[in-house]
Amino acid sequence: MASTANPRPLLSVSVARDMDFLLARQRAKQIAALLRFDRQDQTRIATAVSEIVRNAFEYAGGGRVEYFLDINTSDGPTFRIVVADNGKGIPQLDQIWNGAYRSQTGMGLGLIGSRRLLDDLQVETSPKGTTVSLLKRLPRNVSAPDIAELSTQLAIHTVGQPSALQSAALIDQNQELIRLLDEIRARESELHILNEELSETNRGVLVLYAELEDRARAVQHASELKTRFLSGVTHELRTPLNSIVSLSRLMLSHSDGSLSTEQEKQVNFILRSAQNMTELVNDLLDLARVEAGKAISNLTYFTVADLYAGLRGMFRPLATNPSVKLLFDIPSEPLRLHTDEGKLAQILRNFISNALKFTEHGTVTVSARPREGSPDWVTFTVVDTGIGIAPEHHEIVMQEWGQVEHVQQAAHGKQKGSGLGLPLSRSFAELLGGRIHFTSEPGQGSTFEVSLPALVSEPAPEPSAVNDLDQGHIIMADDDEVARYLLRRRLSAHTTAEITEACSGQEALDAIRRHRPHILFLDLVMPGLSGFEVVRQLRQDPTTADLPIVLHTSKTLSPEETRSLEAYDLTLIPKGSKTQGGTDDPDAPDEQSIQLQRALLQVGLHNMHEGKS
Repeated sequence: MASTANPRPLLSVSVARDMDFLLARQRAKQIAALLRFDRQDQTRIATAVSEIVRNAFEYAGGGRVEYFLDINTSDGPTFRIVVADNGKGIPQLDQIWNGAYRSQTGMGLGLIGSRRLLDDLQVETSPKGTTVSLLKRLPRNVSAPDIAELSTQLAIHTVGQPSALQSAALIDQNQELIRLLDEIRARESELHILNEELSETNRGVLVLYAELEDRARAVQHASELKTRFLSGVTHELRTPLNSIVSLSRLMLSHSDGSLSTEQEKQVNFILRSAQNMTELVNDLLDLARVEAGKAISNLTYFTVADLYAGLRGMFRPLATNPSVKLLFDIPSEPLRLHTDEGKLAQILRNFISNALKFTEHGTVTVSARPREGSPDWVTFTVVDTGIGIAPEHHEIVMQEWGQVEHVQQAAHGKQKGSGLGLPLSRSFAELLGGRIHFTSEPGQGSTFEVSLPALVSEPAPEPSAVNDLDQGHIIMADDDEVARYLLRRRLSAHTTAEITEACSGQEALDAIRRHRPHILFLDLVMPGLSGFEVVRQLRQDPTTADLPIVLHTSKTLSPEETRSLEAYDLTLIPKGSKTQGGTDDPDAPDEQSIQLQRALLQVGLHNMHEGKS
């Protein structure tokens, strides 16, 4: 609200007849024109004055209109019109401003409408009368006019009879109405054109939206088909690859006769190719599940020491460069974790494999520590002294299929990866609620970190033990003879327990009813009674409800299958190993061997060779 300062009176009009409000309107418009307001502002000022003066005549029987130019105000020069009457006042003023007052005569609407047309409208009312001040600031580009010159021009414009001025006011008002009607018609025409353009735009948007929906559905359908296809061929791809890997290792172990140097070299080529193909298939399947939002976390309790034991055994045969040492920094206090051990191990395997691949001299150190300020978070770090990664390549290595060529890779015959490892590791970390981060400079090595909300304070459950007098009994059920043969060889390396083979689900149930085993290794895809049905029947039978069951299968489980099996307290060990790269050592422990040992340890059947001796 502008404060009134140095007011200069310009003109006054007495309102005593019903036509005087036209004169007051005409004077307001004349002065507004002399003050260089544009035509729209002139019309706004004249309309507001006409409305307020009409109210004064209608409700108070008349009044007086005075026109001022306020020079020195806080908001700049201001045109001020004061309309005063001696009526009974406006007792409902607060309700009028709030919009709550309703009058049959329209009282109050003029005040609200006039205030919207101006910069400010002030009302002072009492039972002795009402004074309304209407204020409109001069345009910014207009300076305050000379008062003497303005008075002279006003005198010229106000010469004439009141009746003539009133007629001129009516003519002027009619012209304004005609002009406003023309403007309204023009705007209506513009609005009509704009509405047509908007309708066309809306139709185009709807068409584009429909196309986007169709494309989104097509992309989703293609993704589902890809995931379904990969899941469907999982068993067909993994089973022969796992058999090739395992049989190649048996041949290299010379268990069935020695091989010539050339034959051993050829079998090593077969083994490495099969391992690389198995890794690529596994990575593609994992990536497809993550992209489709169907990856499931299998949460278990374990310790960092358990995790390190598996990684150490897995990478010992891969660390073939004597100039590079693989070190595992065991925490001083045991760190117990509750997360998906398989996915966490896969993340660390990728970090360690890359570090060994691109480090010529020095160390690769794996460590774990609680994250500061976050008691339930743990951070695993893999630090190497290798060749490092240039800053401009940091983004590339995190992209799918992204690879950075380096002379060391070719010079040492390093196996070129697929470029899926780091993107898949990042997806797994995000699936587990964590994140990965790395820093690297050429010649200064690399540091890869994965942080997860996985720390727990409660101890893990103690494994059960087998009675010393009991030899132990294992049943394996699989329709694939090669798979049974390979699993028996692996189990026999860690236990002397009796192993019974079953070729079908029904045969497995019959064997269990004859002699309950300490543990059951079960394939899911079998003719006749499937592994799913075997699990269901065993869990419904009170005598076998607590039987330890290990699902040993190449089948990729759907989210629905995973959820249905989680309720049965099962252990899942995929067929085949997931080692990083090839090795010439046929006895090299891989992830599957470590998981099998752990399953046997849980039921007290591991290392029974020592007990027998």
